[in-house]
Order: sequence, then C-alpha cells, then structure tokens
Amino acid sequence: MKVLIAAPLRQEIKIFREYQTGLDRLIIPEGVTVNRYFVVNDCPEAIPEIRDADYDVLDTGDRFQKADNDHLWTQENLEKMPALRNMTVRRALEGGYDYLFSVDTDIVLHPETLLRLLEADKDIISELFWTNGWCNAWMYDQSSGMKAEWVRPGLYQVGMTGACTLMNTKVFMAGADFSPIPNIRKALWGEDRWFCIRAAVLGFEMWIDTHCPPWHLYSEKEYQNFMARRAEDAE
Repeated sequence: MKVLIAAPLRQEIKIFREYQTGLDRLIIPEGVTVNRYFVVNDCPEAIPEIRDADYDVLDTGDRFQKADNDHLWTQENLEKMPALRNMTVRRALEGGYDYLFSVDTDIVLHPETLLRLLEADKDIISELFWTNGWCNAWMYDQSSGMKAEWVRPGLYQVGMTGACTLMNTKVFMAGADFSPIPNIRKALWGEDRWFCIRAAVLGFEMWIDTHCPPWHLYSEKEYQNFMARRAEDAE
C-alpha cells in the first residue's frame, strides 16, 4: 500500500519544523510505503527546511495573513487554494498511490494517527481537532451541526471535513477534486467543502476519528502552548 502525505506549503518556519517532526514520528504500519510532497506557494524560505520530500513551486501571487487567534482568509486566497490542492491530487494519481493524506502544515500529528486512519478502512476520514469551540468537521452547510459527542474517542460519520484527511485515491478517480463549484462558490466557500460536496454526490461517505487529536498551531499563542507542553513532557 502506498500513501502520499501532501499539502500546500506557506507557513512560518518554526511551525513547519514542528509539522515535519510530527510526520517523522508517525508509526508506519507494516507493508505501507509513505512519501511526502509539498506545493510551495510564495514561501521560498521554506524550501531549505524541506526534508525527505519532493516539492514543486507555484507562486500564486496572493498574500495570506494571520491575526492573533485566527486566519484572515480572503476571497482571493480561497480562489487560489483549489489549484494547490489539485496538484497534490495529480501527484497521488500519477504516482499510483492508494491514499492521499492531506495534512495542513500547521498541524502536529499524534504518532498513531496514520495507523488509526488506515485501520478505520474508510474512503474519506479525518482526524478531528478542536480550535476555540470549532472543529474540522461538521454535518451540513458552511459549518453547521458540530456535535458535542465528538469529544469522545470513536469513529463518527459526518457531512464534511478537511485539514487532516486521508482519502482513497478511488475518490479522485471517480471525479472528485478541490475545484470551485461555480454556482455555489459564495454560498459554500472553501476547497474542502467543494471536495466534500463532489464526493457526497458521487456516493462516498465522510468520517472522522477522534482517538488521536493533533495540535493545531494556528496562532502564536497555540504554538507557545505546544512548546510549553513539550518541555513539560521532556522533564
């Protein structure tokens, strides 16, 4: 079995380093081959940091900013993301991979994550994480229907998900990808939603696992919390 871990890359270097360390620590099941691939987007300073991975460069020309506690997404950012995501899809298909594991570069994975997701044997499954009461899965529409029960360890079927998602490449071979859907691109926005809508129409289910929540280093405060926790664990 072959798994490609891939993502667009435009990230603070210190966070990208922790991201790669998380990938390094993943438990790889016997018989599974894992490779990495990044699409570097307006982030040339990250290239020297990339290790054990292939990459391509695509400068979209847009700019992305962060506030203290959130991402500052613009319509321009959202319009550019599908092309970056679809490059990872093409890489997975052309390389004959069985799965594409799309992991955003501000996420630090638990070592058992890939093991758990593969054992679940689902066509589309994400590892769930919570961020200020919001999580990377929901039941319908833009972000409605998050359920409190998801804090308990288990497997749950959801309506949409993203950011830390293992996808069987047969989903892409069936016709799903991250491209905008022109007649709903403002009502439901974001490439994860466009992918999930296409996948659902094609008959694929979406699931989440909640056994191994990752750290989401979306802000400086969360990065500092992560580093403090790691220092405590090392004592």
